[in-house]
Amino acid sequence: MKTGKLNLFAAAIAAVFLISGCGKKEDVSQKTGDQSSSTTQQTGTTAAGSTNKTPGVVIPGKTLAGFFPSIPGYTAKGEPETMEMDMNGTKYSHASQAYENGDKKLKVLFFDYNYMTGLAAGYTAMMNMSMETNEESMHSEKFNGNPGWINWKKTSNEGTVGVVINDRVFAVIEAHNGATIDDAKAAANAINYSAIAAAAK
Repeated sequence: MKTGKLNLFAAAIAAVFLISGCGKKEDVSQKTGDQSSSTTQQTGTTAAGSTNKTPGVVIPGKTLAGFFPSIPGYTAKGEPETMEMDMNGTKYSHASQAYENGDKKLKVLFFDYNYMTGLAAGYTAMMNMSMETNEESMHSEKFNGNPGWINWKKTSNEGTVGVVINDRVFAVIEAHNGATIDDAKAAANAINYSAIAAAAK
């Protein structure tokens, strides 16, 4: 999944949040619920056991930023970016950190959807897909015992590795500019999933 698609989640939440602040909270809440239900039905999947859980408190963005790993051969560039949002009581948080090794670039992103199944469905669907074409490879894979996926674009030689922690927090590693799939997997394996899982309780 490319960076634009990842940012689309946050943009969509922000758009709905701004609309709700203009006296349309009830209508937006209903539409959001309908869209979430529709998305879940279309993908046919959610994170395991998430359908009966209620969104609530999320891990603060600044706390998520404390979980960024040291990646062999790569140097963190700049400060982590963080965001937290509350949309009609449904909360979301996000943190991202860029890394470089010469021209090669990785980005690690953490998202705490806290059982927002409609928004998380795009990721959870990828954990249940297997596809191989001339241009793209996608399959599920576990990282330190956590379910995840690999989506690699063969023609552009870039892609993502994703992992879900505690049925609600997503770690996504983006690889660009010559960073390899092995680089992305090394980044995924360097993450302290136990610490994130403890913070998500």
